Amino acid sequence: MKSPQLSSLLLASLLLAFSACEKSAENIKNVSETKAVTTAGLVYPLTGTDTSGGILPMRKLPKAIVTKGFYAFPHLKVQLIDTVCKEYLEGTKKVDFVADGTVGHIIGNSDFSIYVDPDFVRAGVRKLSSGPNGWWMHWNYSPYTESEHPDVLFPLNRRYGEKHAQNYISLALDRGVKTFGFEVAPNETGKDIKVLVTYNNFGTYRGQTMFTVEQTISSPSGARLIAVTSAEPFTYVGIELEGHEYPEKGIAIANLRYDEGN
Repeated sequence: MKSPQLSSLLLASLLLAFSACEKSAENIKNVSETKAVTTAGLVYPLTGTDTSGGILPMRKLPKAIVTKGFYAFPHLKVQLIDTVCKEYLEGTKKVDFVADGTVGHIIGNSDFSIYVDPDFVRAGVRKLSSGPNGWWMHWNYSPYTESEHPDVLFPLNRRYGEKHAQNYISLALDRGVKTFGFEVAPNETGKDIKVLVTYNNFGTYRGQTMFTVEQTISSPSGARLIAVTSAEPFTYVGIELEGHEYPEKGIAIANLRYDEGN
């Protein structure tokens, strides 16, 4: 069993390594406007005002905001990681996705699994490959995302049929982790939208909130990494767009990563 002093040193080293991620955002270069990519036969066309046809120039985006839990975890140490860097990629493992086109309730494999919508078992996620028959819009540039055209997971509610989108997704991790990250973008163009992420230490939304993260995202070219390292393990992550319009337009998530810590 590790001593409290050793565990503290390991956590401090991990937080120090991930703090280097923050510096990545300071080195963003201007990107000239790129001509829009035309596509046809879209399976999941984005709704809203099409401002670009698929891609926008890079822009500097605001940092995320972390809010601690008010009661049970007032002094919890949380490190926010909202830009991709070498330390983050090397210190985490990527979660496997479901097969192309299928709607699944479990993400991952026998090593690590994530259960979608654990409280009501109504929702699932469909994997969409990048391209004209999947998620066709530009995701974002480095260092805001791991890649510019990733495969994504699109939440769907089976209660209304597989084509009913959701503005939220609940993820129950099969065991506690101390680092968890994902990238997220809205299924709507031409609008900055706030996303709220809730973390707790129980496998459903009924657990106590340890902390929350608020970030601004958009499409196209406005997906964001939201990743955290916590001093205490958490097992539930709830991702929700601000407001619940009907019909819901939906969100997409990509590049899920985790680390159990020490």
